[in-house]
Amino acid sequence: MVMSMAAFAVSCSTEDAVGTLGLTSSEVMHFSQEGGEGVISYAIQGAKGDAKVEAVCEAEWVTITEVGREIKFTVAPNDNDEERMAMILLSYAKQSAQVVIEQQGKPNVEFVASKLNGMFEGKNASHPNAYKYTVILSKNGTTGEMDYYSGDSYYKFIIYSSVPTVSNARLSLGEYLYDAENTYEAGTFSSDMSEVVISDEDGKQTIHQITGGRVVVSNDMVEALITLNNGEVHKVTYSGSLALSFLDRIVSGPFSTLTEDYSFDIENGYMLLIYDGDAYGVGNGSWDVRFMAKQDMSEGDFFRFTVAVDDVSYNDELLYRSFVCDEDATFAAGTFKPGRLDEELNFSGSWYLPLEKASFTSIQAPFVGGSVSIERHNTTEAIVKVDVVDDRGHKVVGTCHCSLVELLDRTGM
Repeated sequence: MVMSMAAFAVSCSTEDAVGTLGLTSSEVMHFSQEGGEGVISYAIQGAKGDAKVEAVCEAEWVTITEVGREIKFTVAPNDNDEERMAMILLSYAKQSAQVVIEQQGKPNVEFVASKLNGMFEGKNASHPNAYKYTVILSKNGTTGEMDYYSGDSYYKFIIYSSVPTVSNARLSLGEYLYDAENTYEAGTFSSDMSEVVISDEDGKQTIHQITGGRVVVSNDMVEALITLNNGEVHKVTYSGSLALSFLDRIVSGPFSTLTEDYSFDIENGYMLLIYDGDAYGVGNGSWDVRFMAKQDMSEGDFFRFTVAVDDVSYNDELLYRSFVCDEDATFAAGTFKPGRLDEELNFSGSWYLPLEKASFTSIQAPFVGGSVSIERHNTTEAIVKVDVVDDRGHKVVGTCHCSLVELLDRTGM
């Protein structure tokens, strides 16, 4: 049951009255299709004598269970598709007050969401009197307002509240009614941009506009009962945290464009060592080891390994050892980070990226297994031995004799 702001309403004749009857709870009470229990509260101001409040309801599906300081009643489940209404009439001496009971019908679709995503957008000139929240309910979640996965339904509500979010964005509690006129007033969700997107298994999307309904946000729960432009009634429920955020974008491979194993032997290569400090917060030093065929990176082979050592000192002597692929992402000393694409589709971790005309070519291979070793040859030269595998299973094997081009500490940048 959802109760809106308490109201004080009465229809009466005060002639010969023994006090004034007034409601202190809502004049209209809403119930879901399942029904439930309700309470009507009232007050009698200036009461004299012993006149008592009485309550009756002619609807068979509403049962009054107690008449006293409060009126208690139950609402039976509604097995019909359509909404229904009833009235509970309170009488006191020559006075009366009425409460309307509204109950939703059986919805066409009942959707249980497991993910709540969205963001707090605050106020602006278009809605200066209310705070805007974007809320999206689904099963699989979303990385943004339009990034929807196939085989899921997304219920998007643009909600306006009188209450701003706390420091960690969290959906504001309350009841929000459909706003067909887009007034952007508090206690509403707008018809503009509130919609239901159903994405089939092939990713084809069907968009339905919302034409009516309400959204109720309580502690760790969201319930919505809405009508779509195709006439369907959808009941949406979510239980869990009300924190607002979007999922991290998951970029899946394979990313390698190699079509076969690759071997190399670079006799006069160059090496760049970049120190990133404790980049992963595990107490180990992180280094970006790059070696290439041409010092000016104009053409030829280019390799990159992100390795971890067991000391956070800016000391390249720690690099002269063997490293194995860190398949479990522990960032342990003596490992190298597998090659991935990050959320912005930038290269992360360890890769083979050949060059042509000072630009990367279409050939690329992330390393997801194997080992690399770095041996000091003399004070300015090293030998790198590679025996790795890419994410399509191709082997990349070879040796590079390198001159140290630069040693760079990036932690102070």
